[in-house]
Amino acid sequence: MFSLKFEIVSSRTVEGVDKENKFVAYMVQARQSRIIDPEPANAERRYTHFLDLYNGLKKERPTLLNNISFPRKICFGNFDPSLISSRCAGFEVLLNLVASESQLRDSVAAIAFFQDVELNEARRLIGEEKYDQAFSVLETSFKLLSKVYTDRSRVVLSALCRIVACAGCSGGALAGPGERWAQLALRRYEAVSDSDLLLMYIPLLHTCISIWETLGRDKSKLVEELNSLRKQGMKVDSVPSLMEAIDNLSTSV
Repeated sequence: MFSLKFEIVSSRTVEGVDKENKFVAYMVQARQSRIIDPEPANAERRYTHFLDLYNGLKKERPTLLNNISFPRKICFGNFDPSLISSRCAGFEVLLNLVASESQLRDSVAAIAFFQDVELNEARRLIGEEKYDQAFSVLETSFKLLSKVYTDRSRVVLSALCRIVACAGCSGGALAGPGERWAQLALRRYEAVSDSDLLLMYIPLLHTCISIWETLGRDKSKLVEELNSLRKQGMKVDSVPSLMEAIDNLSTSV
């Protein structure tokens, strides 16, 4: 049973390339509602992201949104404080409905809302070889997704493995901070039996071995695990990189 609560805790006006492109960014906070949550997750979203979420949910699960009145789009006055306040209230109602309904949480539209902004930014940064910046973005993404979905859901495991993959791409520069995420990913995989998710496991082991080597850690248990998988008839050599394996995997829950 999820006890998740969403709140729009702040908003700010962001200047684009010119004044015509400025927009309001809303800070979404996700936290546990039944306890004092010492580590709430935060992420910024624009009106268009909320609109895409609403339209996607209406298409996938229309009956569950019958009582939702979404803030309408207007051409002028988008930066009026009263409008922003009204929109914040409407966004919170929508997000808290998503939090309360597993069919909405697990929808394609919801997964896209919770992961795509950070994922696209991280991909851009990785493409520019700005691995430290991408690493930070991916940590933020994982924190949010972990609030919304279960530890071993596909979307959360993919986000976790992507952090490890980013560390692995950095030529050793992020081996230190990447180690704890790699250890967490290995622990999470101890109870995974989904055959699709296991496609990431062997690339994960290879990446962890590389990180362990960089840090001078004992890699014998990881090598033993690979050898055990090889004896079981699994292909453990010439496999895709961890990043490729994640990208090849659908991120449905």
